[in-house]
Amino acid sequence: MRTMSSNGADPATNPGMHETAETAPDWKSLWAMLLLQAQTVFNTKVAQFTLIGLAGVIAGKLVQDNPSVQGTQAYHSLKNAEQVLFAISSATFLLIAPLSGWVADRFSKRSVLIGCLWTQSFALAWITACLYFRQFWLGAIGFCLIEIQATLANPAKFGICKELVGSTGLSRAVGLLQMLIVVSIITGTVVGGQAFAALSPLKGDWQAAIYVVAGLLAATVVQFLLGFLIQRTPVQSREPFHPGLLWCHFERIAEVWSHQIFRHPALGAAYFSFAAQVTSLGLILVGKEIYPLPGEATAKSAILVGLVGIGNAVGSLVVALICRKRIILGTVAVGGLGMAAGLAAVASLNLATSPPPLYFGSVGTIGFFAALFLVPLYSFIQEKAEPERRGRITSTVNIMNSMAGLAGIGFVAALGFFKLDSHFIFTVLSGMTLLVGFIIIAILRTVPRP
Repeated sequence: MRTMSSNGADPATNPGMHETAETAPDWKSLWAMLLLQAQTVFNTKVAQFTLIGLAGVIAGKLVQDNPSVQGTQAYHSLKNAEQVLFAISSATFLLIAPLSGWVADRFSKRSVLIGCLWTQSFALAWITACLYFRQFWLGAIGFCLIEIQATLANPAKFGICKELVGSTGLSRAVGLLQMLIVVSIITGTVVGGQAFAALSPLKGDWQAAIYVVAGLLAATVVQFLLGFLIQRTPVQSREPFHPGLLWCHFERIAEVWSHQIFRHPALGAAYFSFAAQVTSLGLILVGKEIYPLPGEATAKSAILVGLVGIGNAVGSLVVALICRKRIILGTVAVGGLGMAAGLAAVASLNLATSPPPLYFGSVGTIGFFAALFLVPLYSFIQEKAEPERRGRITSTVNIMNSMAGLAGIGFVAALGFFKLDSHFIFTVLSGMTLLVGFIIIAILRTVPRP
């Protein structure tokens, strides 16, 4: 027989009803977790854009030495290394997302985050060694390991927010987490592109990449210190491991889909992942279209992606202030329409001929409104999920995000096959995002006001 809560609600059908009494918020632990995860994201983006820059230089030198290699698969893989590395990110999230949700619920989330640090350190050491022996694609395996630990850490870092600060501080915590993640993406992207470009003429291409990645490895000491400042959090589930966790992706999606309270936010987050992937690859394409030298193209593209991040960081702060007392889903619709406007502006402008403040401001606008779109969705999901299923729900959202991200990569690759430029990509994406914005408005009109 189902038990009813004191207010007559049924916890089996009302997610979020199983929350235990909240203790005093532990903001010190939260800030330690936020800074730890910020550095993790920073390391990931620096490693990614360092490898992208190195791949472009290797591809360019292959053509100089032997022009006939332009028709080979090896050349095209290096020339389009950003698509390969972005695909690794999305595919990793997709493949092990159910396992990551089980890990976040089955173990203390603090222990999960510290365990992921060890994996990250090993991966950075692996990449450094592979670069020393000039084995680029073996180094890419190390990047895959970085993405594996990021996948395992994702449900834990979002789920631990409510455990540390409770419901009242949740929107603020998620907003701060999103802001610091974005700031780390900005700085990591710019540092990865610029540091490699600056060191290459001085140290040589391979040696420059080694210096950058080895520096990241040395800095992980700070992350371990931060990790041990986080208070230990309780285990939320006793579900034993079973092999089905490795292939229950569609079962988990069906579970989330069956709860209307999660269905629309999860779809919104998935569309955001699609749009973010297309935007990032589109901005990298802008750099390639304007700047012929591979190293210069990577550095300039990194700046453009960084501008999106700056806008997103500001937007995350704004939405954290707007939603500091309660989650306001109306900002999602505003974010969708604003993203569409920013994408349309970038599509109509040209980096080489348009006034720089106008072009860069339009790029930053995309990021600003993206935060208004995404942060309330994640806050809502974390708020409504029961403690024992929070990691599971978050990982399922990650499955949908990864599928959408891979679709975004395929979308850009398909348009590239037909030789369509970045202006066309941003025009189509703007129209799609505008449609999503109007759909969100229609959905919100059916939601009862509190």
